[in-house]
Amino acid sequence: MLRTRHLVTTLAVAFALAYAGTAAAYHTRFVADNCNYAPPTPTSYITRDGSAAVALRARHEGYQWAGGCWNDNDRDDSPNDPHENPYTGGEGGDCSGFTFKVWREALSTADSGFHQWGLLRFVHGPYTAATFKAGAGAPNVTAPKSGLVKMDALASDGHIGLIYAVNPDGSDQIIEAKGEAYGTNIWTRTYRGSSSYSGVRRVGWSS
Repeated sequence: MLRTRHLVTTLAVAFALAYAGTAAAYHTRFVADNCNYAPPTPTSYITRDGSAAVALRARHEGYQWAGGCWNDNDRDDSPNDPHENPYTGGEGGDCSGFTFKVWREALSTADSGFHQWGLLRFVHGPYTAATFKAGAGAPNVTAPKSGLVKMDALASDGHIGLIYAVNPDGSDQIIEAKGEAYGTNIWTRTYRGSSSYSGVRRVGWSS
């Protein structure tokens, strides 16, 4: 009987520790508590400056692998989530989800129209960095790096960032969802000079 009680106690402690570890790993409830699944608003007149303003509202917010929902309080509300786990429910988009929302794209890859998604609308979109790089989908085309301007993108097989401003020295100010340790922000990057990166453009801008 004593041995049985000891075994039960041991299992209970092990279960509690395992649960605590899981709870620590999945502590975030940002998506569950804050995000929604509202439909987007189709929009006919879209400017690059307007999308830059949309991008800026994500600045200083979090990063979530495969995510797509954030507020605009200038902090990561779910810091230190496990990397590359789409189920942690944290705040922020990843690089391709961020691009999808800023470029106001549709869930259908055949739709090149503009769709305004709310910040707290949880949506990632159908594209990865690699498919953006290839110009996949009706809204997206590849473009020469020498001609890229504000709100065009530079994409590799594993990352995509949007041009916020072109610097005189040939580098760019890139607004991007960079990673869990970095969040979403603007950094000076030399992606344009890297052979790993290609130019990508969203089609249909009003100006």
